[in-house]
Amino acid sequence: MILLGLALAVLGGGDILAGSKTIDVKSIERDLFAFARMEMQGRDSPSAGQRRAAELISARMAEFGFVPAADASERLAPYTEVEAVEGASAVAPNLYLRPFTRGLEAPVAAECSFVHQGGEEEEEVQGVMGVDWVPVLGCAGSFSGEVVFAGFGIRSKGDRYDDFAGLKLEGRVALILSGEPRHKRKFDGPEQSSAASLWGKLHELQDAGVEGVLVVRRASQLPKGKRSEFTPLALDYRYTHAQFPGVREERPPRRRPPVVEITPAFAQVLLGVDVLDVAAKIDRGGKPKRLRSKSREVSVRSSLSLQQVRIDNVVGILPGADPDVAGEYVVIGAHYDHIGVDSGGRVGPGADDNGSGSAGLLAIAEALATSRPARSVILCAFSGEEDGLLGSKALCGALPVERRSIIAMLNMDMIGRGGVGEVAVLGAKRNPSLGAHLRRANEMGRTGVSKLVTGQGEELWMRSDHYPFHQIGIPALFFFEGLPISRNADYHTWRDQVDEVSIQKIQNTCRLVHQTACLLANDESRPPPPRSRR
Repeated sequence: MILLGLALAVLGGGDILAGSKTIDVKSIERDLFAFARMEMQGRDSPSAGQRRAAELISARMAEFGFVPAADASERLAPYTEVEAVEGASAVAPNLYLRPFTRGLEAPVAAECSFVHQGGEEEEEVQGVMGVDWVPVLGCAGSFSGEVVFAGFGIRSKGDRYDDFAGLKLEGRVALILSGEPRHKRKFDGPEQSSAASLWGKLHELQDAGVEGVLVVRRASQLPKGKRSEFTPLALDYRYTHAQFPGVREERPPRRRPPVVEITPAFAQVLLGVDVLDVAAKIDRGGKPKRLRSKSREVSVRSSLSLQQVRIDNVVGILPGADPDVAGEYVVIGAHYDHIGVDSGGRVGPGADDNGSGSAGLLAIAEALATSRPARSVILCAFSGEEDGLLGSKALCGALPVERRSIIAMLNMDMIGRGGVGEVAVLGAKRNPSLGAHLRRANEMGRTGVSKLVTGQGEELWMRSDHYPFHQIGIPALFFFEGLPISRNADYHTWRDQVDEVSIQKIQNTCRLVHQTACLLANDESRPPPPRSRR
């Protein structure tokens, strides 16, 4: 096969360009919206939103003919019973999950309880942890007392707003709404002010002498317009709180009352009032509301301890078309986690970082199912990237195949912003052979990439999931949207939303990655190890 004047000895394999044609903007946009919608709560590692994303990725891998790793059952065994699925050709969805653990402060279920009753003659009722309520990170403890509604728990002179005025809180349990009133002129309007921070509220509530605090987890304000259906996530304990750059966040006070989060439905049980309706009235008027609610006593125990908490990578393998080299692999990866929710309830949607790479991974999965390269391809959706490349480090420490059988790794992280025809690719200096394949892939056409930036971006080389592979001697390339990263003013902010991302740019990058992967998988020779491991 002659490719633009360059001789390239190739193995068997399907039509590369036919596969690239399947990478279309409609499917990318659909999947990007699924990953980055506000209801996914920022896909923190771990979280209910991240688990929902893992389910989506697993389903698509199965749809496109990817199979779980040979040791999938063995890897899952310590964590959960492997699902039984009827039908000889069916694959249990959880077999694509590749768990590892992370040390985090987590609830101690046996030491947590929530009891409430309305009077001496009324029976005590147990609230269910994970359904009605969850502990709050860093705010464990026990408390009891009468519940009193305290609005948003905000006192702000500048906004002429005081939820505490005329309210007796000493010795009682304050029930407050998360965040702040969504008023057009107060509290910084469409932005979120520092008044929304839970930590600032706890300063005031501690001074008021409360016994404990119940925070109603209010859903994020969603963009206007028609939205597809979304099954609500389970009430989930939040293992971390996001911190957005440029936002002055209060520090948790040293002395603070115990706090738990509750659902709006559970708040209505405790108060006899629809608190979301009350919140909407405060939004419109920008003034506190007092409630005449039934008197209800609660007794709460919340206990946390450092534990090893499960997090999932998602891994699927497309068997190679050539039996002679199907035991060799090209790895394509992207992290599917993001930074979650801050203490004021503001979500980091993570559309570009890295909903773009995650949606791109699924588009490439479909393309590979058409192209069917000679060597096998491993798709990896990594978790924990935002916390120090935890998922890729865990995978490289327990690879699903022999390390020497992996010939290259291609990583996509933030591929949706900047010039539509521009792609930055790091790693070509360390891996000249991969750089040559990259250029050939783009010269094949149909990528839409007109500006290929290589040999730059050293400051980012160690900051994404290709790096652990590079450290164990696997040649790697890192596909990125454009340099420097400072060009993206919305990086790690609540503004990283779908409407700021170019679907066309994601498509262009994915076609380039797909064609590069196929050339590597079909090349008769293997690329040499990287020139250095730094």
